[in-house]
Amino acid sequence: MRKIERVAAYIRVSTQEQKLHGISLDAQKAKLIAYAKANGMKIVEWYMDEGVSARKLIKKRPELQRMIQDAEKGNFDRIIFIKLDRFFRSVAEYHECMKRIAPVVWSTTEEDYDLTTANGRFLVNAKLAVAEMEADMASERINLVNEYKTTTGQPLCGNVPFGFKIVKDPDTGRKKIVKDPEYADIADDIIQFFLTHQSKRATGAYLYSKHHISMGYQNICKWLSNPMLCGEYRGNPNYCEAYIDKETFEKMQTLGKRNVKSNTERSYFFSGL
Repeated sequence: MRKIERVAAYIRVSTQEQKLHGISLDAQKAKLIAYAKANGMKIVEWYMDEGVSARKLIKKRPELQRMIQDAEKGNFDRIIFIKLDRFFRSVAEYHECMKRIAPVVWSTTEEDYDLTTANGRFLVNAKLAVAEMEADMASERINLVNEYKTTTGQPLCGNVPFGFKIVKDPDTGRKKIVKDPEYADIADDIIQFFLTHQSKRATGAYLYSKHHISMGYQNICKWLSNPMLCGEYRGNPNYCEAYIDKETFEKMQTLGKRNVKSNTERSYFFSGL
């Protein structure tokens, strides 16, 4: 009788890939179940990294880390995934993983590699190198596009800080960031409050008590330190409409650094208030 092989099924998809190519987790899962059944394998565990790039380091891929740890414990004999680029797009990270999971082997449902031969191992390294180069080139193209958008004052994503909104420029047809008329007065108000009282926590409390808008301490800190308040972003001083001038923004940053220092010998419950 043929021994049933214990396998781990690994699935990975980045948000961009799923959006552009429809490589969903469910689609990969269906292929892996069919492959395991056809080859007399038993899937003992699923590992699914969703919204994670194959270029990320192992330590930044939680499910991959968990799988490596289980491989080191001997929980399975083989790893299956649909394509090599689902596993890695980095030569260095791939070999680091191989050192840790040995003697566990892997195979794919859509590609054929023979790791027992020099030619097969060369093919894997070549495929990884090409995938890594393609990822680097795609990153460079994205950086060029983002640089152009920043230079021309276009938003890089759909999220903008409180007090701003994205509109379409009637003259150029491009999107741009402007003050949100619905919240512009509130933004001006809390900036002036902070400049007067010089307290981020008090500013957050004031925002909630007067305008009924809840913004946590970390978000208040982030908002008050955002250079878009003075119209600047990624080195472009005229990126968007500004609430304050550069001098006032620099003053706010100086005030924001005046934090209460904690005493290393004693603890006071209200020292941060």
